[in-house]
Amino acid sequence: MPAPPVPASLQKSLDDTRCEYVQLGSSGLRVSMPILGTMAIGTPEWQDWVMSEEEGLKTLKLAWDRGITTWDTANVYSSGANEETVGKAIKQFDIPREKLVILGKVFGTVPEDKGIFNFFYEEQMAKSKDYINRGGDLILTLT
Repeated sequence: MPAPPVPASLQKSLDDTRCEYVQLGSSGLRVSMPILGTMAIGTPEWQDWVMSEEEGLKTLKLAWDRGITTWDTANVYSSGANEETVGKAIKQFDIPREKLVILGKVFGTVPEDKGIFNFFYEEQMAKSKDYINRGGDLILTLT
């Protein structure tokens, strides 16, 4: 018995997809290839090579539209503005959260001032009353 024709909605999804999906180790989790690294999304106040929120939102939307559903982020990118922009993209473009794989890392202290590049001031922030419990050093390994 021959297979029926591919439904139009599935064919459109296939036509719009510009990447492949692979299994992450033995976890059963499938991730897009490529994975979108979002370190350059946030605020140029943090580093001058970082794109603005507006540009970042456009980039995230373009990635989503092309099927790039795995986004890598970290708490320290743009002192947290990066993760805020990722959240805004999900909400603004009505991206179903369950269709994204967000890879997060927790490392270093997240400054309150988006213009502070944390790596230079870890020691000072560790002594400041304003930065108690704002840092992290957590690594999770999927096997």
